[in-house]
Amino acid sequence: MIGMNVSVKNTNIIMFIILGFSCSLSWSEDAFQSYEIPTAYSLPTSIAIYKTDNIWFIESNLNRIGRYQPSADVFSGYDIPTRQSMPSDITVSQTGKVWFTEQDSNQLAVFSPDSLSFKEYNIPTIDSSPYKITIDAQGNIWFTEFYGNKIGRFDPVRETFKEYLIPTPSSRPAGISVDRDGSIWFMETQGNKLGRLDPKNGSIREYDLPTPFEVPTDIAIDDAGAIWFGGRKGHSLMVFYPREEKFDSYPIPNRGVIESLAMGFNGDIFFTFRTSNKIGGYNSIRKEFLEIRVEMGKSRPNGIKVDSKGNIWFADTAKNALYRLDGDAVAKLWLR
Repeated sequence: MIGMNVSVKNTNIIMFIILGFSCSLSWSEDAFQSYEIPTAYSLPTSIAIYKTDNIWFIESNLNRIGRYQPSADVFSGYDIPTRQSMPSDITVSQTGKVWFTEQDSNQLAVFSPDSLSFKEYNIPTIDSSPYKITIDAQGNIWFTEFYGNKIGRFDPVRETFKEYLIPTPSSRPAGISVDRDGSIWFMETQGNKLGRLDPKNGSIREYDLPTPFEVPTDIAIDDAGAIWFGGRKGHSLMVFYPREEKFDSYPIPNRGVIESLAMGFNGDIFFTFRTSNKIGGYNSIRKEFLEIRVEMGKSRPNGIKVDSKGNIWFADTAKNALYRLDGDAVAKLWLR
């Protein structure tokens, strides 16, 4: 268990734009678009993007996964076999298979778009509450067990599980991601730590967050290997540099709290805010924030991802819709 110092950085917010159905004069008409999900009250949460830029997402209220194909402007929905499974997070493999966690049914599941078929696997630890999910370069599925206090790995070829116990009891692991070297990084919401698992030997190293009660939930890793996440108590965007074993913290303008994160291009990090109708961006090179209000009225952005063209996609739970923000338009906002 290692304790680290943190430095707090001063940053600027360069622009605040209110966007409704009509955009600001600095935006083209198609810079910000919404796509309403056909089935009402689906409560979209986590999303994932395949390399063809198909958008996959969780429909938490309907117990199914959805797909949106932008090129054809078509939505599809697929019912999960286990009723009330409570799907929580989703990702897509290099072969196009869709993997997701089922919290209430304690299962890991996969959907094949080719055969339109599901397969579900019972997780060895009872009531582990699988939460967040990711895939490594070898195609192994990694996930956090929120109540099981473990990191799980599933080998799709052998169809076998392996679990790794987190040293801190009741750490409540959440966000998880893989770096270029294959190390597994994860956040401990109650342990208030950042964890690193070495797949080669199964060892876990934990880093105490600089301040207590940050309750970090999601995680993103940039091209340089820096680990980005949100801090609740400090209302900040935080980063950990593995080589230096150092934390930095950037206070968010208007004291927002980060819900989910995604890496963009050219040092950009995009995120949604908890219980807010805004999304945010941070340019790690210029060290500047950007905040954008989604719509006037009730709105709650949730899962967020960036597609191959640099466009920002996110699910809006309150609006029952997917949104796309044009990446080129956002890039121009960083320019003065």
